[in-house]
Amino acid sequence: MIAQSHKNLVAINARVAGIVVQHYEGLDAQQIAYGQYNITESDTDDYWDGGLYGGGAMSDCFVIMNNNDGDVSALAKLYMAANLGMATSMWGDVPYSDAFTGDQGNFTPTYDVQENIYTTIQTLLTESINDGVSAGVGEFYGAGSSNTDWEKTAHALKARYFLHLTKKQGNTAAASALAEVQLALTDNSEAPVFTFTNPVQNSNPLYAFESQRPATLGIGSTLTTMMTGDPRLPLYTTNGTDFADATGLFWGQPDSPTPLISYWEVKFIEAEAIIRTGGSDADALAALQDAVEANMLFVGVSQADSDAYTSSIALSGTTDDKIETIINEKYKSMYGNSSTEAWNDYRRTGFPTLVASPDAVASVNPSLVVPRRFLYPISERQTNRENYEAAISAQGGHLLDNDIWVYE
Repeated sequence: MIAQSHKNLVAINARVAGIVVQHYEGLDAQQIAYGQYNITESDTDDYWDGGLYGGGAMSDCFVIMNNNDGDVSALAKLYMAANLGMATSMWGDVPYSDAFTGDQGNFTPTYDVQENIYTTIQTLLTESINDGVSAGVGEFYGAGSSNTDWEKTAHALKARYFLHLTKKQGNTAAASALAEVQLALTDNSEAPVFTFTNPVQNSNPLYAFESQRPATLGIGSTLTTMMTGDPRLPLYTTNGTDFADATGLFWGQPDSPTPLISYWEVKFIEAEAIIRTGGSDADALAALQDAVEANMLFVGVSQADSDAYTSSIALSGTTDDKIETIINEKYKSMYGNSSTEAWNDYRRTGFPTLVASPDAVASVNPSLVVPRRFLYPISERQTNRENYEAAISAQGGHLLDNDIWVYE
């Protein structure tokens, strides 16, 4: 359950989301097609079937939730919420309520509407906290350490998924996120960080991809341009192209860590929520500087270089100007560990300012915009057609440029 959940953060769909949001750049083969937004229903199938449903992480979560009590069930609820958040971020309406009843003969689950999915995520996390996720879960190999605080992690995830709703619910969602931040992670050591290992089949999926398909994916030029003079850039790429399999490239090693949610994300959430709720610019700036520092220290930037960079950050101008500063800094920090959240931020806020690919194809994205969603996988069209078509109809179509509920 844990291993597959953390693979989901950086495997195929998250990698494609990284291309969409210009963290990565396609250099050859299918990666070029993804950069042209030619992302088909076949490209998302493995992630849906093997990463989430079928034999994936959410199926494991369901089995554990329903066959255990107390802290073990509580941990499964936490991971179910995180995976469900990934699923709805990519597709909108997705199966949940009757998605795991194949042993009862139900092979055609209905799709829960996205609004209800977000309610379910919050319910799962509340239950996880109430069931005692912080007590006695133990030290899981490769997933955090004895310092990992699972209750604070649950509050951090609650803050993330409240913040997703700011475009629909405005300051109400921001206030809910800010309240959860006060109960969430307080430093890098408390975060649930999965560390991958050798051999290659057990390694970080970004490294594994590069080792199997070298020179087909590189770091995005949008990101590298934004990071001119940033002390993290030499730890992200050595030549402006490669992102993996080179000494010193932090996120591209076989044992590169992957946080389920990071302390720096929590502080970015805090900074944005403070601005949205009319709080002090000084408090928002302090949270923003803490976020950047946490990310820099995690990837190996020196304290001196971190201090020099964070002291140069300022918040000024309109509310939108301040949010743009926060999201741009967050975008740089989410590289390598959460491109999906960077994509969510872009769809919520319009930041960072991205220029759509000039080579975008119109067949699945007639507006030629930076994609708003993925197509449902081909396996759903072939085996669950009635519910698949109902979900498409409810969301106004089945194209990459159809907005989904939380971004309307």
